[in-house]
Amino acid sequence: MARGYKWIAAEIERLDPEVDFERIWALSATYWVDEFMMSFLYSVSFPNFMMPANGGRTVNRGGTGPLITTPDTRHVDTVHHFWTWFEHGPSSPHTQESVAAVNALHHGISRRYPGDFGYNDDFVYTLCFLGAGYHRIREQVGLPGFTAKQKVAAHHHWRGMAALFWTENGDVTGWPADFDAMLAFLAEWESRHTEWTEDGAACTRAVIDQFAARWFPRRLHFVGRAMLCSFYDEPIRRVHRVEAPPRPVVALMRTGMRCYVTAKEKVLPDPRMSTPDRHRRKGRGSAAGVAGASGVGATRSGT
Repeated sequence: MARGYKWIAAEIERLDPEVDFERIWALSATYWVDEFMMSFLYSVSFPNFMMPANGGRTVNRGGTGPLITTPDTRHVDTVHHFWTWFEHGPSSPHTQESVAAVNALHHGISRRYPGDFGYNDDFVYTLCFLGAGYHRIREQVGLPGFTAKQKVAAHHHWRGMAALFWTENGDVTGWPADFDAMLAFLAEWESRHTEWTEDGAACTRAVIDQFAARWFPRRLHFVGRAMLCSFYDEPIRRVHRVEAPPRPVVALMRTGMRCYVTAKEKVLPDPRMSTPDRHRRKGRGSAAGVAGASGVGATRSGT
């Protein structure tokens, strides 16, 4: 199929989300989403996963977890998995191998923290967030969320991903009925958690500092921190005690993100290759934190 100046949205609308949901997700999440945006999404999402005490505990691990000791490596390894799941989808052997590696890592950590991987709703929340987090960010900055077809595709894609994950109590169950139910589940789960923990706060600080150091020179680290904190909503500020920037700064950061996304989707030519494929063509796979030729990421620190 010939690809015009703006081809991605048209291709998505041509596909059937009931059948082609993996392709729709890959088009939505691996072409317009570049390395910076994936890093931003990782950094916005991770404090959410550490809102419950068990989440922070299994990531911090008494200050010995990779997020604390080698945060840049942790970022690269995790994003490596994300690209695999986004690009290939749950039916792919590449994705299944990647998730199997993550499951094995979680199983190993569970020996040190028995019971902490037994909360089914935590898995549902994490996977719902991966499926709907970018939709929420778009709405935060005043852009339309996912289209109807993207919503159906996101729901089906991440429902398939949920079937691959291990919990201490068996399979992941209770997947929401549709995309709107995913959003409702996210809000309800976030409302349950109110207690500050040192583990969660330490991990959140590490995520913020890693993002700032990765993308900004030292003298501008404060800009990177302000950017992330401008996108942390009330649940994160409440549980991890993250101070919101002044309102003008939040408005500036969100306006900047709106312009960045709009330029990619509406102004600049659509990329001919996905971000993972583009990095593979350049031979930068592992170094850039993008899935390599097999599509399977490193497993040192999992997700």
